[in-house]
Amino acid sequence: MDWAKQIDWKRITKIVILLFISCFVGYRFHPTVQNNPNAVNTIVTVFSILAGFLIAVITFVTEPILKQAKDWSELSLMKETVRRKLFRHQILFFLYLLTLGIALAMYLTPPGMTQVLKWLETVFLGLATFVFLASFSLPGSLMKIQMERYEAALEEKLPKVISNAKSSK
Repeated sequence: MDWAKQIDWKRITKIVILLFISCFVGYRFHPTVQNNPNAVNTIVTVFSILAGFLIAVITFVTEPILKQAKDWSELSLMKETVRRKLFRHQILFFLYLLTLGIALAMYLTPPGMTQVLKWLETVFLGLATFVFLASFSLPGSLMKIQMERYEAALEEKLPKVISNAKSSK
């Protein structure tokens, strides 16, 4: 039962709520993207920008941890934390790409295939909603990374007298 203690129920609840909202939006509002290239182009533009922003965030994830670690053992202990952060961002990035890929599939699907188009539009809008809502966590993630960088720089610049006093406690 050790794994049960590690489950982040708050995160799982958030994902379930986002999935419910996204499925509803995709099913109920898919006609809004039907024959509406402006809506599809807007969504494609937004996700292209978000994908670029996310790559920048992924680039900064490990830097503060590398600076914070005082030795090899501390760095080794932080490895799983870094891996989880990178994995979550990687999943979000792939979902951005999947959203863009479905938009391309909608564009390439012949107009006569109405059922396929209807399903693509539903999945496109639902996935776009899910990924968009999930992206609201990015500013908090970026702020946390920046604060970790700040803390690492602060620790690095800490006068020897204070750091010696801290380590002797």
